[in-house]
Amino acid sequence: MKIKIAIATSIILLAIGFPAFAHHGNAEFDLTQSLSLKATITDFVWSNPHSEIFFDVKDADGKVTRWGCEAVQPALLHRAGWTKDSLKPGDQVTIVLHPAKNGKPIGYLQKVVLANGEELRIGSL
Repeated sequence: MKIKIAIATSIILLAIGFPAFAHHGNAEFDLTQSLSLKATITDFVWSNPHSEIFFDVKDADGKVTRWGCEAVQPALLHRAGWTKDSLKPGDQVTIVLHPAKNGKPIGYLQKVVLANGEELRIGSL
């Protein structure tokens, strides 16, 4: 009887906790659009569940906007040739991303083009 109760309790707890494991997807980004930005890296966060890139973009008037960009998890970046040291604060790059639908300065990464022309992609895109 105790085993049946333990199994039932485990199933109920898993069912209740399962939504916490759900992935939020890319619904906030416009995947039909690409935006290419000349950027200065401010931070590169190599962590799960998504790596993140933070960077500054200067417009034609000299105004600087701080951007954030979501990438895939480190394991997928590593398979695509990235390391945790691929981007460092101060690096001058071009970032190609899918912009946020709401116009905020955030996006979902497509690729990074380094100053030497090398492209860092997030997979086989």
